[in-house]
Amino acid sequence: MRKAPYDKNAPRRPLSAFMLFMKKRRQESEYIASQSFSDRNRIIATEWAALSAEEKQVYTDQAAEGRESYKKLFAEYKTTDNYKKWLASNQTVNANGSKAGCKRPVKQISHTKNNDIESDCKISIFTHEFLEYNRLREVILRQLKKHVSQLEEETALLSKHVENLVNAENRTKNQINTTKELLTNEENLLKQLCRELTIALSDVTLPNNTSDINMKGVERITETSVESFLSRLEYLKNSSSYSELSTKIVQSIRTACQKKTIKLLTYEIN
Repeated sequence: MRKAPYDKNAPRRPLSAFMLFMKKRRQESEYIASQSFSDRNRIIATEWAALSAEEKQVYTDQAAEGRESYKKLFAEYKTTDNYKKWLASNQTVNANGSKAGCKRPVKQISHTKNNDIESDCKISIFTHEFLEYNRLREVILRQLKKHVSQLEEETALLSKHVENLVNAENRTKNQINTTKELLTNEENLLKQLCRELTIALSDVTLPNNTSDINMKGVERITETSVESFLSRLEYLKNSSSYSELSTKIVQSIRTACQKKTIKLLTYEIN
């Protein structure tokens, strides 16, 4: 049994969610519409993959509504004269499409159930019926080839996009791991420097930074207070009252560098 010819009066089949998105983007963007078929599909496929699940759901719902509407329209169309004419034409083509010289009637199936047609006729070569039969077959074949080609291109584009996403994900993971390693190294160096400064400046005391006379005292450096200690030291070194303290600190750091107590400071202390 040969496939039924295309019915131009029938309702158009609904679009998928992706095809709805593609149609919308082609209408919205002159740039996309001006691209070649492959470039246009590649751009739209990339945009589609970047959509969130909620954004894709809008088109999925539209596609579902389109399928329901198509079912209703097709059910109504089956009651029209156009459908009946198409059905009769299809039955005629199927009957004429029987193999020449057949000895048994051939059962043909249409849209309706139990509508079998027996055909025992022969088609002579190069008659009008024979040429019409071949013409219809060629039209259907071209349509199928075009549709298959479009599906193959769409599949290839989506596969390439998936591959690019996987590669991008792997690169991102590698960058994250490298950054984590660098951050861990920097944190370890900072901790090491804090320990070395704590040892080098262990005998240095700073006046306590408070106006409360009862809280007067001195401040010593610890591994957890290195930053505040150095900030206080920066403030005091500009005061002439603490010139001796500044000299002592410089000497302590120079001595620690010479003894390799502080290994991370490679510049010369003036």
